[in-house]
Amino acid sequence: LLIHYDIPAVDPATWRLSVTGEVARPLTLGLDDLRARPRVTQRVTLECAGNGRARLDPRPVSQPWLDEAVGTAEWTGCSLAALLAEAGLRDGAVDVAFTAHDHGTERGVEQDYTRALPVAETLSGDVLLAYEMNGAPLPPQHGAPVRLVVPGWYGMAHVKWLRDIA
Repeated sequence: LLIHYDIPAVDPATWRLSVTGEVARPLTLGLDDLRARPRVTQRVTLECAGNGRARLDPRPVSQPWLDEAVGTAEWTGCSLAALLAEAGLRDGAVDVAFTAHDHGTERGVEQDYTRALPVAETLSGDVLLAYEMNGAPLPPQHGAPVRLVVPGWYGMAHVKWLRDIA
């Protein structure tokens, strides 16, 4: 469990996800809209890209992980590929960016946490917009109300507290 900035206070009742950018039909969805879609559950292992970094010399300034930065859970949500198909992802799109509600300052620059994935990865059918972990609603530290789950990618790609897809 690694948090880039502070855990944001996000109210699931008023939370909205916007899908914009290179799409024919922009979408704005609430948590109930995602829950109404076909449910997908996958067992996925997440690992921090910095696993083992406490052994580096010189040691970087960051979370001092040894070998414990890995875990497996069952994630339930809806298919990102199906959502992008509904929005009409345009042929010219190259990457899809995911922006979170968490906000902070890094190296003097104020920013929201954002990561991108290649379009081919987003359309693979395995990527989830997860709203449950191990059969229960996501807890705040794991990205409630919705996070991205990207099997096979390091944890930093699994954007928590998801706000925008563009």
